[in-house]
Amino acid sequence: MGSLQMISRQQLLHSLRGQSLVIPDLRTLFDHWPQGVNPEVERLREDVESRLEMLFPGSERLRKMKAADFGLLSASWWPYADYEALRISTYLNLWLFAWDDETDSPEYSEEVANVEKGALFRTETIQYLRQCLAEDVDSLTFETASNIITNFKPVGEAVSRSCTPAQRESFLNELVYFVRMTKVEQRFQCSKEFPTVEEYLDCRLGTSAVGPCLAMTEYCYDMEIPPPIMHESDMRTLWDATNRVISICNDMLSLKKELAQKQVDTLIPLLYIRHGSLPAAFDNAVETVKCSIQAVDSSSQKLLARYSQDPVVYDKLQKFICGCKYACTANVNWSLSTARYGLEPQDMRAGIKLTL
Repeated sequence: MGSLQMISRQQLLHSLRGQSLVIPDLRTLFDHWPQGVNPEVERLREDVESRLEMLFPGSERLRKMKAADFGLLSASWWPYADYEALRISTYLNLWLFAWDDETDSPEYSEEVANVEKGALFRTETIQYLRQCLAEDVDSLTFETASNIITNFKPVGEAVSRSCTPAQRESFLNELVYFVRMTKVEQRFQCSKEFPTVEEYLDCRLGTSAVGPCLAMTEYCYDMEIPPPIMHESDMRTLWDATNRVISICNDMLSLKKELAQKQVDTLIPLLYIRHGSLPAAFDNAVETVKCSIQAVDSSSQKLLARYSQDPVVYDKLQKFICGCKYACTANVNWSLSTARYGLEPQDMRAGIKLTL
């Protein structure tokens, strides 16, 4: 395939389009992890539809957002949350997806190719996030014309009123990291050169938006893990490994959608350049997911063993660890059923047959 500098995006897109492949059944990789759906899923779907109609009235974007079934995603991610926490966490998901589409989807926004507009949008977003998650949530003074940004307000209000300062800080840090990494992503996309696989994966830990969702786990289950534990190296490994499982599985399952939008700065195309074939690219991605699953299991065992003599902390850690595992199974199950990624319903046990 040549070096990263020797193939253009158009050439790469042309090389990938029309190829057929079989994506393995990713669910078998973590069939030892829990999965489930919150019993309030139908009520949540109705709430999601109403909110989307308010945000994107009468538009094609509304139709596509409804078809994505974000209610199922959230109900699978937080299957044991009470309804109010589930609703707020779902609003976070809606905000993250809509905000991300605004920055990387040419279908919806001019900011994808406009560095200056993108920078202003990110700056306004971070200012708004900081005010929304401040201690005095009622003193919100920052104004922006973007309803994509201000759509975050109910999430910020709920988190500010329910969470501790340490939890709010963690949540804000994850959100800001997500926003800032989209700037790195845009720089990759506007460059003539591709990022390396390693550069892409480092950036993906932010752009995946997994971090903010994991930070909502304590809110969803009305608990607080002592902050020092949340800063331990094994906890960081748990977060990052969970993030890699979700983001790499997403990169595999969303490949057809990304190529349809002429986006090739994602993991599989980059691995395709490196290894020279799609099967080799997918084999490498699957192997990385397997290693990340092992890292989740290993770090979880270490954390639980370390606090096995403290039943209160142990119980909270178990809930958080299960939350990470539910996030992974939820992401794959939803990705296989949502209309967002254009995957045809089929028997997944034989893999997913796909023509790019």
